[in-house]
Amino acid sequence: MNQSQVLAYLSQHGAMLDADGDVVLASGESQQVLSFEQDGHAVLTQFVLLKIHGDDAESFLQGQFSSDVKLLDGSVAQWSSYSNAKGRMQASFLLWRIEQTFFLLLRKDIAEAFRRRLSMFVLRAKVKVEVADSVIVGEYLAAAEAGRPAFEPALAGTAEHAVVSIGEQIRITCLGADEAAALPQFAGKLLASRLFDAFFIRAGIPWVSQATYEAFVPQMANLDLIGGISFRKGCYPGQEIVARTQYLGKVKRRMFVVEVNADNCAAGMEVQVEATGEQAIGKVMLSVPLTAKKYLALVVMQISAWAGQPYLAGVPQSQLLRLEAPYLIPDLQEG
Repeated sequence: MNQSQVLAYLSQHGAMLDADGDVVLASGESQQVLSFEQDGHAVLTQFVLLKIHGDDAESFLQGQFSSDVKLLDGSVAQWSSYSNAKGRMQASFLLWRIEQTFFLLLRKDIAEAFRRRLSMFVLRAKVKVEVADSVIVGEYLAAAEAGRPAFEPALAGTAEHAVVSIGEQIRITCLGADEAAALPQFAGKLLASRLFDAFFIRAGIPWVSQATYEAFVPQMANLDLIGGISFRKGCYPGQEIVARTQYLGKVKRRMFVVEVNADNCAAGMEVQVEATGEQAIGKVMLSVPLTAKKYLALVVMQISAWAGQPYLAGVPQSQLLRLEAPYLIPDLQEG
């Protein structure tokens, strides 16, 4: 799959790439009205696919990531993360393995920095970390019945045409550069790439971006609730902090699905309550506009702060409404 094929596909569907390389409507409309009752798909230009291969790839990644890489058998994918020595995430991602190659899907704005940092620790190991030349397409299937949970991603296909199913409603297709045919038929209408983030938000899937780089310990973003942390494997960067958080203390901050009424809401914006003044008690991880002055967002914040009517810092008239989470948050009742 090459760039000219992608551009032709977008043109056929009334879309184009903007200055940042993301898919937008060619008509110039600033946003689409998103419906969770209709199928849709998007070329996910906000993501990059890395491939990691070599004789020592498995053992190397096992010592770097929060998940148990050895469990990847070619039929499943897993959520995972990479942290600094203080346990703060520098990346969260979807990881799978096809034969001897590992594939890692993460946000575009942190991909190159992550690739360089991971490569620094390869040293004499037989491992290569490269950007995969791939077209990434997300599909949303509105009518799919709830079945397999989103925290147990399933994998099918080949290295050149891999399909990862995240629950029953989200599918991610990665088409390699050697794919000769045109893009296959996808579900529903074409959406702007950033709009597809709304489906990840509803599924409670955290994506670290530049705006939230080193902002959260994995448990704050609910990685432990979606299978992204193994507490039985060996050491990895930040493992001591992650384990201590799990066993010696209460997780005081968690990630919530939130409806935000405000003029603006973007990843990295801080959350406050009147009781603590200008002290931040949380931060927006991911946000998508639904209608004028209404956003759907993932917000990491102090559990106890919900009693204080939280709002976005600098936007005192904003309102945050906690929505039902797609999975049980165990600390919520205590908070």
